[in-house]
Amino acid sequence: MTTFNYYFPDNLDFVDPKFNGITNEKTKHHRKYDDDAYPHEILKELPYNGMLVSLAGVGTMQKKGKYYTQELTEDFYYYGAKKFLRLNQDKYSSVLLMGDCGAFDYVNEPEPPFTIDELIEFYDRGGFDCGISLDHIVFPYAKDDEALKAMDYADIREAERRIKITLDNAVLFLERSKVLNTSKGKSFIPYGVAHGFSKESFISSVKKLEEIGYTHITIGGMIKSKTPDLLDLLETLSSIKKKETQFHLLGICRFENIPAYAKYGVTSADSTSPLMQGIKAGKYFEFNDDAHELIQSLSIRIRQCDHDNVQKLIDKHRHEIRSLVVKMLNNNEMDIDLSNNALSTNECVKRLETDCIKKLKQYDATGEHFDATFKALMAYEKVTTADHLAEITPVKQAILNKDKLRVKKFLLERPWKTCTCGVCESGIMNIIFRSNQTNRRRGIHNLAMVTKHKDKVIDDMKSTMIKANK
Repeated sequence: MTTFNYYFPDNLDFVDPKFNGITNEKTKHHRKYDDDAYPHEILKELPYNGMLVSLAGVGTMQKKGKYYTQELTEDFYYYGAKKFLRLNQDKYSSVLLMGDCGAFDYVNEPEPPFTIDELIEFYDRGGFDCGISLDHIVFPYAKDDEALKAMDYADIREAERRIKITLDNAVLFLERSKVLNTSKGKSFIPYGVAHGFSKESFISSVKKLEEIGYTHITIGGMIKSKTPDLLDLLETLSSIKKKETQFHLLGICRFENIPAYAKYGVTSADSTSPLMQGIKAGKYFEFNDDAHELIQSLSIRIRQCDHDNVQKLIDKHRHEIRSLVVKMLNNNEMDIDLSNNALSTNECVKRLETDCIKKLKQYDATGEHFDATFKALMAYEKVTTADHLAEITPVKQAILNKDKLRVKKFLLERPWKTCTCGVCESGIMNIIFRSNQTNRRRGIHNLAMVTKHKDKVIDDMKSTMIKANK
């Protein structure tokens, strides 16, 4: 049957469950990790099929990880991944754990900084369901012969060197994982890693991994590729792989391609993209069940006036901000009186922020006074956005107008009011584009939406197959 598992990479992306977006207050004497919650703890439904944890992120007892403190590293090895990630409850029993070495984090090093023995120990003590071999990532990729001819010879040689390291490690990793699984009665599924700088080199990697004995193979290094090039490669690899071989996409999961993935033998993928699009790009995902669509909106942004970035903007553009305030007053673009020349620029900006938040809270609660709320939002957006404080070209104005329409649409439709993910019920102040806590909550909401979309697509594909076989 058709299946596709989405793994969420662990980068300690959790939030304070007691954070109050209205008052902007966190847990008193807040302690990271101890007082925080993972996405699966605050959402009402599981937002992923599994979690992927990297050795480079956790580290070893001797080598510091990228994301973990020494204390957290020790706890991880002592308790194991299930308990550390708080997945040891019955309701999370279906969540799979995949481990990898984290090659992306040491891409600029000449050799992987870990040994196969360290990786095996990581998987053993972590209690993983799946473990990926020790690889060295290859990024340059030539989609066709013309692109291959244009590639620097030095880049090709370096790619070949890294592919050899990856394949040599795959031989030893499979041998030692079998020994571990036999001697300790444990069983994690070993994954080999296929890297390549061209179709031919990828084909060679897949065939060699199958010869070694792998039935599960990850496709690495394609995170920077364009979607047509990725799908073209997967189609080619699906035509040469063994029937039982399953592919996993490392670090990339463009959810709109799931039907193609299933067709080409891709049964799983991992990605932080939905979370990061929420955190950094301000995107808010919606799942339209009727149309089976994943819709991306631009969330409402209210920058924190006392944040360093806003304060630096004010310091740099005091004159422009005062001139813009006068202009907006004359054009009736705000409903508060800032005509007093004794007011400092900082105070003008702060009053606009306060007015904006006050009206947004009222609108969230009642759905009334849309025009006044939108006016306040746009007034504050203008005084805290560099593009509005410099000469605006026609191209830039078109972009600003487009963003304005997106915000207006989001505010009018109020999608957060009907969402039952477990985050949005607390109101818009918990998901606006503003603070680290609100931005992460919006990203966590996105995880719930992409998983809903993914599950619906898979269910539809299964139904189609059943009908076709009748």
